[in-house]
Amino acid sequence: MKNRICYFVMWCVVALPLGVEAQAIKNGAKETLELANKVQQQILQCSHKADLIDQQIVDREIIFLRFNNENMNRLLESRAMLNDGQVRVLNTFRSAVNRCRSLSSQFPLPSMVEIYKKYYQQIDQIYDELLDKKITIGEANQKKMKLLEETFIKWHAIEESTRKSNATQ
Repeated sequence: MKNRICYFVMWCVVALPLGVEAQAIKNGAKETLELANKVQQQILQCSHKADLIDQQIVDREIIFLRFNNENMNRLLESRAMLNDGQVRVLNTFRSAVNRCRSLSSQFPLPSMVEIYKKYYQQIDQIYDELLDKKITIGEANQKKMKLLEETFIKWHAIEESTRKSNATQ
């Protein structure tokens, strides 16, 4: 898969308690999670439509998009700031993938929608700091890695809560 990280991001996001959402699980946990997976695939497919050259430059020089990126360690350790060309590429790439965000409103549970909303807010902060040259490429990649780890744990918690709430109904 070209952008494995995009798929991972789809699974990574911040969970809210499901309490009132038990009603939203009309067809059961399996169907809810299948629908969530379908929405994630749509977001991933949409993000693949961004210019391939821009994606490659971003993934190689700026911020990792794939976990199998051969430059990942170098990106995580980089002390460089963005140059003018990288600023242009990151802005173009960001605009292209931002159009995919509206698809997240199709998740079957409000907490899933909220997870993506918060993830997008936090990744935008990272991009803004990077573009404003407040942080280095390495710092941006470290922040993104931490964000992905945190959101993955929280997304997994929603999945587990969904399964458990269905089992007790």
